[in-house]
Amino acid sequence: MRNLLVLTFIALNMLFGQDHWETAVFADDIWRYIVPDSEPPSNWKDQSFDDSIWDEGEGGFGYGDNDDGTIVYQALSVYFRTTFNVEDISKFTSAIISADYDDGFIAYINGYEIGRSYNLPEPGTFVPFDTQTFYDHEASLYSGGLPESILIDSLELNNILVNGDNVFAVQLHNVSTSSSDMSGNFYLTFGIADDSEFYFDPPFWFQEPVVHDESNLPLIIIDTYGAEIPDEPRIPAYMGIIDNESGVNQLTDDFNDYDGHITIERRGNSSQWNDKRPYRFETVDQDGENNNVELLGMPEENDWVLYAPWQDKTMIRNVLAYQLSNDMGRYASRTRYVELYLNGDYQGIYVLMEKIKRDNDRVNISKLNPEEIEGDDITGGYILKFDWFFTGDNIGGFQSDVDGNTYNYHYPKPSDIVPEQEEYIQNYIDDFENIMLSNNYADSIIGYPSMMNVESFVDFILVQELAKNVDAYRLSTYIYKDKDSIDNRLTAGPVWDFNHGFGNCDYGQTWEPENWLLEYNPEGGDQMSFWWELLWQDENFREKVSERYSELRSNIFSESHIFEIIDNSVNHLGESINRNFLKWPVLGIYLWPNFQVFDTYGEEILYLKSWISQRLSWMDSQILQLDLDKYNETIKYAVHNAYPNPYNSTVNIKYDLQSPSNVKIAIHDILGREIKILLNTTQLPGSKMIQWDSTDNSGDKVAAGIYLYSVEIDGLRDLRKIIYLK
Repeated sequence: MRNLLVLTFIALNMLFGQDHWETAVFADDIWRYIVPDSEPPSNWKDQSFDDSIWDEGEGGFGYGDNDDGTIVYQALSVYFRTTFNVEDISKFTSAIISADYDDGFIAYINGYEIGRSYNLPEPGTFVPFDTQTFYDHEASLYSGGLPESILIDSLELNNILVNGDNVFAVQLHNVSTSSSDMSGNFYLTFGIADDSEFYFDPPFWFQEPVVHDESNLPLIIIDTYGAEIPDEPRIPAYMGIIDNESGVNQLTDDFNDYDGHITIERRGNSSQWNDKRPYRFETVDQDGENNNVELLGMPEENDWVLYAPWQDKTMIRNVLAYQLSNDMGRYASRTRYVELYLNGDYQGIYVLMEKIKRDNDRVNISKLNPEEIEGDDITGGYILKFDWFFTGDNIGGFQSDVDGNTYNYHYPKPSDIVPEQEEYIQNYIDDFENIMLSNNYADSIIGYPSMMNVESFVDFILVQELAKNVDAYRLSTYIYKDKDSIDNRLTAGPVWDFNHGFGNCDYGQTWEPENWLLEYNPEGGDQMSFWWELLWQDENFREKVSERYSELRSNIFSESHIFEIIDNSVNHLGESINRNFLKWPVLGIYLWPNFQVFDTYGEEILYLKSWISQRLSWMDSQILQLDLDKYNETIKYAVHNAYPNPYNSTVNIKYDLQSPSNVKIAIHDILGREIKILLNTTQLPGSKMIQWDSTDNSGDKVAAGIYLYSVEIDGLRDLRKIIYLK
């Protein structure tokens, strides 16, 4: 199997030797087409088929919503084909089919299937003309997006192309005849080995495939034997991982971390419909049985997740939150950055992480077997998840009798849990909720502390509140319970899913560094359970939050520690950042639910740091003031915007102090690295101003560009942007 995968990458590496790209088929070319009311002849996609009786028209094909050359009406499918000439196959290094469609398609060259959308039956299976897609899919070119790409290497091209006339054919399918739109725009572009000219320049939006021969990140290479990865069930595949001790990994290196079989499927709820898709896989032996292995230094298991950073363009938010939780002594998924190749196509930066499950090295609670239905045996362990109504990896659960919120079964799986165990955990949750409804719910003896590991909920809440994670408490939230003989209380965690946190969400006012997330509970579904709010209203609980936050603020929640995690991640990712955004050019583009959209990766990092700094300042002002006798100080200062901004030579930084304060003012580059200390001293109250002359600590003039200035007053930091024009 290793040799087969290597052949794929030898073919890919031929891209390095090619000269340029040319497009042979454009969407707006003249095509032969039919809107069938019965099954077309089986050879409709072959070279031998006579399409002279079909209609002729300009592509694309659809309902005429500003991206179609030929309009069809209320069609369930459209079949279209065109010919192109090949003069010399030997000059072709590769090909890319660019597919912009609504809702599904199958594409062919000379009768060979070369790609199909995920929302149609499995590749290679026959799809009748009246087939509806499983899900809808929106075209993207008309709105400024990019089409999907299918890469064909030289080996495959040599098998399907002929010198002379060739046929490019597509069958386009709709989600239903009542659908409001339908669209099919397809392009065929070839990599040319030398300066030969056969066709035309590619469209302006065309992106060359991203390939490279080395990385400082581990390389994961997956081959699905040509099959599309479905939502479920998992399909067989082969995986190799390259992770050299030198820290330099090349595609031609031996698989030295893993070399074996897996089964794989798409994962997530909304995230699996992103262009960059997340996956879940299991390591298996050659017989398809579970195979527990170490991957990239993480403890042995067989269940793994390949998280695909998409809306989070820093690609750091999840890694940061999980690291903070682990630093606090609370298990969260371990993570490793990797670069992924799927069926020979570069997919960018992914995060290999542990799937949340019961395991001695993950959620360390007792194993619960189906025969354990009485006594202490039945009391644990259980993992429950708050999420969309009975959705996700484990569909099944129960609803609260109080507010109707769903407790999803995560462990045991819905297929494994037996009726007696279901009855037990439902009754346990009922008892817990009844306590929370009682007048004495906060009593230390008979109230929630008798059924809740309070310290775990304190830590869980602090991580969620630091991130102001919009999905917390309502979605992607886990709680678990062990056997009574070990711990009879509910425990919060592990934390999960922070890609919309840390200021990266444009709804629910979660972009604001101020206000408590626990006080955000939207109407109309996906509401948090009532007891979260009651917990937050308890003074004793808030006092524990205050004490724990004060402890964490001096180390794990310090700005320096958090920024160190971010900086280490940026440095570790290195050049792979550029490759990722060449593959997925989303910088400067709004991806739901981004609150801010920046043109550069550096600005994304700066925004993340700035938001965290502001969030910590606000939490300080709220939490540390809960115990004014212990923390006998209030935050009394103001930082003003620098002026002029943008500027040409010097810039003025103004701030106000209302009490004697320790003040540090520094300049940072776009990645947040300190390049000049302007001030580091104690100052008396009053209005202050300092000037930067655009030099670094060595006295050299810096290059024009975007910089940051930080004003740190008594340990609280404000970070803002300036632009040097020169």
